[in-house]
Amino acid sequence: MQVAGLATGTPRGCTFTARSVYTSPSDRLRGLPLHKTNICSILRVFAVGLAPTHRPTLFNRFPEGPTMIVACVAIPHFALRVAVLERPELDGAPLVLGAAPTARPLVLDASPEAAARGIRAGIGIREVAALCPDAVVLSPHPVREHQISDEITMALGMLSPLVEPDGGIPGFWYVDLTGSDRLLGPPTIAAATLLEAMPPLLRPRVGVSRGKFPARVAAARSQAGAFQIIEEAQTEAFLAHAPTSLLPVSPELLRRMERLGLRTLGDLAALPATAVQARFGKDGRRLHDLARGIDPSPVIAQPLPEVVRESMTFSTPATSVDRLQVALERLALRAFSRPMLRDRHVRQARLRAMLEGGGSWEQSSTLRDPGGRQRVVEVLGYRLTTIGLPGPVERLTLELVAPIAVGGRQELLPGFRSRRPRELVEAARWLEQRYGHSGLY
Repeated sequence: MQVAGLATGTPRGCTFTARSVYTSPSDRLRGLPLHKTNICSILRVFAVGLAPTHRPTLFNRFPEGPTMIVACVAIPHFALRVAVLERPELDGAPLVLGAAPTARPLVLDASPEAAARGIRAGIGIREVAALCPDAVVLSPHPVREHQISDEITMALGMLSPLVEPDGGIPGFWYVDLTGSDRLLGPPTIAAATLLEAMPPLLRPRVGVSRGKFPARVAAARSQAGAFQIIEEAQTEAFLAHAPTSLLPVSPELLRRMERLGLRTLGDLAALPATAVQARFGKDGRRLHDLARGIDPSPVIAQPLPEVVRESMTFSTPATSVDRLQVALERLALRAFSRPMLRDRHVRQARLRAMLEGGGSWEQSSTLRDPGGRQRVVEVLGYRLTTIGLPGPVERLTLELVAPIAVGGRQELLPGFRSRRPRELVEAARWLEQRYGHSGLY
């Protein structure tokens, strides 16, 4: 079978020969079913036979594997390391992260020193004293953790324009190093520069590889204050000994893998891709690719939304919900009185409180429809009545995120008003959010 001029950039008169899928000699291209598999096979054979300067540009748009260089900055046990940053004397002590005072008393995380004594996440706080009498139990400090995370993101953003925090695990950031040789130097110097941007008390580590997941595994398996660079040819062999717990999957799926004897990424990569996909569904093929070190997902920089922030410090710590609601109303009034919020609504509102003694708590609410001052006070005020105060509040902060212009609504003529206009409007909005259009006119 001979085919000529099937791709852009083909030299005039250039032909190639390929084996047909038909047994009859008279079957030509006209009889070949032009579905996607056959077309891709024809173009691939055609491209191999051409000189590099004449190969079609189609293959440049779809590379065989990830070509970007990604660095992963990892700070394991992020909440505990943030506490050490404020209290350096705790560095090296067995630390345990407990739940909030109003939640069930369980261990959320444990430092390596505490894990060596048998403490692990999920056990009761009462068991900590029996396993390790000198363990230090700390409460979560979400306000401080968010602040340190934002500062690290900004510091990394000064080195690369593409920085993406890991949305699933706190304390992990991806930095795209592609094309940054002139600014940061080779990967070894770039990794050292990223480490220098982090406080040493956080025990950071850096992994560099071609792809986000291999870089994440390299960072997780590095020593504190060190970096590890994985070459492309060594990626699959390096990942083979890593545990499957590093995969970005749910705990239930990890338990299924353990029951099947898949404890390392090498065990998963050794299976046929079709078998993994048949066993674990649509995510199986992606997990198989990750186990082999194939992760073409790009580093996506998170846009910095516009934030309006108002704070109030109490002369004496607030211990009642009524006092906090009054402070919330005043903060909302001050925030919406700013010129930048004139004739604008917000989509998200956060309320952060600093507690007496160093703790904190945070309440966040995303509005289904953008709302103004009254709506923000109503939603956050309801949150205050449903939670138990973990302690006296010394400082209250209101953050209004992503303000947008107020949209107008077209009123109906009196004779055409529906008996249930609000229900119809809500139904149309739900349809539009789910399917892209409501279908109602």
